[in-house]
Amino acid sequence: MQGSSVRAALLVAFTFGCTAAACAGARPGDLGTRDPNLITTAELARARDEGIRDLLELIERARPRWLQIRSVRSFELPTVIAVYKHEARLGGIDVLRGYPLTSVTSIRYLDAAQAMVLPGAPAHTEGAIVISTALVPDSGAGR
Repeated sequence: MQGSSVRAALLVAFTFGCTAAACAGARPGDLGTRDPNLITTAELARARDEGIRDLLELIERARPRWLQIRSVRSFELPTVIAVYKHEARLGGIDVLRGYPLTSVTSIRYLDAAQAMVLPGAPAHTEGAIVISTALVPDSGAGR
């Protein structure tokens, strides 16, 4: 009888511990559905309020994984993370330095397979960071 009491107490303690651990990382208003490949308008607004200077600083703080080269694809050609504004290639991650948060509505990370379909994607692309802004460039479709 005493063995079952100990097991019951351990089960209650285990259940309580798991519940506490699951709740520990939650913040008010955060339902745990944050997309690891997207920086939203709300996150951008929070970053502006916190005084973050540019997109590089924001990504270094919020999604540092986006800036990491995980595999070298060639010994002759550099593996890159391409940066796009909408569908126009801007360059590598260096263009994020000094790029202001104003007018940016979201930032999305694409893995290598997704990035390869973007126009002008380099052959040795690790991924792409795509900046969306309130000002969408004219595609020239009406011409």
